[in-house]
Amino acid sequence: MKKTTALLLCLLILIPSALGLVSCDNSQSGNQETEPYETMIPGGDDENDPKIPAKDYQKYDFSFLTEDGDYFVDYIDSDGETNQLIPDAVYRRNTILEEKYNITISQIASASQQADIRSQVMAGATEFDAILARAVRLSTLARENLLYDLNTVEQFDMSKPYWDQNAKVELNIGSKLYYTNCDLNIRALPFMVFFNKQLVDDYQLTSPYEYMKNNEWTLDNFGKMIKSITEDMNNDGLMNENDRYGAQFEHNNVPVLMYGSGIRVTTLDATGYPELTLMGDKTVDVFEKIKDIYSDKNYSFCITCSSMGANGFAHKFDYARYLFTQDLALFHLAPSDIIPQFGDMEHEFGIVPIPKYDASQDRYYSLFSYHEVLFALPGIVPDIERTGNIIEDMNYYSRIVTVPVWFDTMLSRKYTRDDESEANLSIVKNTAVYDVGLYFDFGGVRSKILEVEPGNSNISTSFAKLKKAIQADIEANFK
Repeated sequence: MKKTTALLLCLLILIPSALGLVSCDNSQSGNQETEPYETMIPGGDDENDPKIPAKDYQKYDFSFLTEDGDYFVDYIDSDGETNQLIPDAVYRRNTILEEKYNITISQIASASQQADIRSQVMAGATEFDAILARAVRLSTLARENLLYDLNTVEQFDMSKPYWDQNAKVELNIGSKLYYTNCDLNIRALPFMVFFNKQLVDDYQLTSPYEYMKNNEWTLDNFGKMIKSITEDMNNDGLMNENDRYGAQFEHNNVPVLMYGSGIRVTTLDATGYPELTLMGDKTVDVFEKIKDIYSDKNYSFCITCSSMGANGFAHKFDYARYLFTQDLALFHLAPSDIIPQFGDMEHEFGIVPIPKYDASQDRYYSLFSYHEVLFALPGIVPDIERTGNIIEDMNYYSRIVTVPVWFDTMLSRKYTRDDESEANLSIVKNTAVYDVGLYFDFGGVRSKILEVEPGNSNISTSFAKLKKAIQADIEANFK
């Protein structure tokens, strides 16, 4: 069935360009090269086509190691028989690659992903070819020299738009790039702010869209809006998850808002190595603003530190998002992969970037979460040319086949319900911020200073206690 469909796809959507012919003949053997494989797909991007020659990899199974559970990746492999947009787009992309290279594309979902990578790379052979894993896990593996330097892969053209241009700079360490973001990783977008449009109307508040239009979407106005909503919904005299708040928040929202204000744990120095740049007068001011916003439990509900149960959902964070759909919070901060949970919300929600520090800030900064998935290669790659060809092409075809379905169709049209949200998704994507200091958690800077209950913390005191350990950790790894 798949073979027949593949041949039909080859006939219907792979139109030979003027510069080369495309063959659907699978009679090649070995790694024999054909003429450059140049294709014109409806909606394609010929300018960025890497034009890699077709090769016969003799039915090689090219596999991705992903995580099982909450961070399962569902956009690598597909049987193409679901009649659902994303799986079918993945199938179309994979079919093009499988025909071009005579391979199969598969996925290994592991409940012990980090341990599997470590043990197999140290043993000198892996059962997988590429990795999609959370940034925190990849940082640990990079510390242990278990990942491949992506900058040395000849086939990777990092100047192409299907490689994230912010990630390639900000995740570079010296001259090495151990993990990055790219278009085959289609669902990974930074944090954004979701807001309930009905509550904005009911409480006669200024819309975040209006604030954005006037360059006033700032931390101060974000806090002012939060402190405009509190309501004991069942009149029991207690404020808990069943009541209405200006915001739901998690401890990881603290660094999200700090990065939105232009604060970073580390900044790459002139040699490309991370330099500790967290503390300063602005850092203290930003942290105190966040502390003021989130410390009043009448206006902000702390999901992380609550005793709230899952109530039939996978975990209490999913339950909290359900409560958001029930008009029990004005704001919720999260990456894009949770948007489908708001798909059946009765009242409309809107999307805006993380607020700026003040109106003088020249751009938005959207933190890419350390719990989100990034791309890497294992430290052992038996055929780097094969891997390089397949990944580079997979990124290109993801850009023109799968990304439009996810970003333009699913996010921008199916789940969002206004033009502003559609435009703001692009702003969030294009203003992504990555920081190895946050992902590596040098000296506990993330887990002990930033990802905390803000009402019970003093950032200056916490930093003073850990500064030497943070600096020593950076130097031990990179100096």
